[in-house]
Amino acid sequence: MAAEFKTGVLTTKGLALLAKWQFGATPVITRIAIGSGTYTDGEDLTGRTSLKSQKLSVGVTSKTIQNSTTVLLKAIFSNSTLAAGFSVTEIGVFATDPDEGEILYSMAVSADEAHADFLPAYNGTYPSTLVFNYQLETGNASSVTIQANMGAYASADDVNAMSVTVGKLVTAVTTKETGSVTLTNSKEYPFNDSRVTVSLSTTRHNLYYDVETVVMAYSGGLPGSVTVTDKQLNGFKLGFDGSASSVTVTYRVKEGMELL
Repeated sequence: MAAEFKTGVLTTKGLALLAKWQFGATPVITRIAIGSGTYTDGEDLTGRTSLKSQKLSVGVTSKTIQNSTTVLLKAIFSNSTLAAGFSVTEIGVFATDPDEGEILYSMAVSADEAHADFLPAYNGTYPSTLVFNYQLETGNASSVTIQANMGAYASADDVNAMSVTVGKLVTAVTTKETGSVTLTNSKEYPFNDSRVTVSLSTTRHNLYYDVETVVMAYSGGLPGSVTVTDKQLNGFKLGFDGSASSVTVTYRVKEGMELL
């Protein structure tokens, strides 16, 4: 289950900027940031001008216009630059005020810091990610501009063509999965028709997962090498390239992201 955040609030500067947007200024969203700041229950967030302990900041990956006054923003945070992991307890949306420059427009904090999502340090192999959907009031949603070159997974030029599923916070987590399959071959060596599709019980969010295999038994010849091909979000193919007629393989799927 994904960690929950309290309802986001507009800061004092955010409210002032919203009034300017409602009177014709174009909303410009610059970035979204997450951090590990600690907050007391009921703490007033409206006076804040920054996160307490910002850790990562990225551009907006996509926007979805929900109605004339609200927009759903999506941001993807990777741990590829993290030397130390942290619990994500705060998130903030930054925007450009025509008079003051960049401000903290809106923010939200964890509903229960003890159960906040933890973004681990980069393990040097595959990055982990957290995906956030943030519903934002702009008062002029049809003309929201996303500032480019802020490290988002998609450029601002692509934003208008993209959409995301409306929902609460979504997180991606590493998962492991094991299984066993018997592969059969009816061809004479060096030909082989042993490849079969193995379905994943947990659909991944990307293809950054490894499949480790171990041959447990074989008959009718030698197994040769076990091959993993055609990786998809919901499965992959296993086969072998030897002369055997039957090979039993156990597999272990490591890493990858599951969209909750």
